[in-house]
Amino acid sequence: MTGTACYEAALNLLGETLDTGVYYEQFALPALGQLLANSLREINAVRVSQGEDALAVPPRMASLDEDIPADESLVAECFPYGLAALLVADDDKAKFNWAASEYAERLLCHCPAQLSAVQEMI
Repeated sequence: MTGTACYEAALNLLGETLDTGVYYEQFALPALGQLLANSLREINAVRVSQGEDALAVPPRMASLDEDIPADESLVAECFPYGLAALLVADDDKAKFNWAASEYAERLLCHCPAQLSAVQEMI
């Protein structure tokens, strides 16, 4: 998925079109960079499960025309919601809360398992 496709999907989630949401375009690339940084743990979990090396730093994008440098299923399922949340963070708290919640819930599906020691209950 390209940054442009993710941006268009985010606008759709917000009930905007390319014409009505033109104001948000200036924030799309930096917001995608923030999502890549915030999702590094999940990106690395998918990479390791696919036999690739984990990344030490988040991947970056130079333009919205580029493919988002992360697993396609993670990007397609999670990033439009995260991007929508970041785009309206200062404008519409209700939409922000909804989109951020959806992003967090969907991101959990790509989160690595966390093992903990079994504790005996007394």
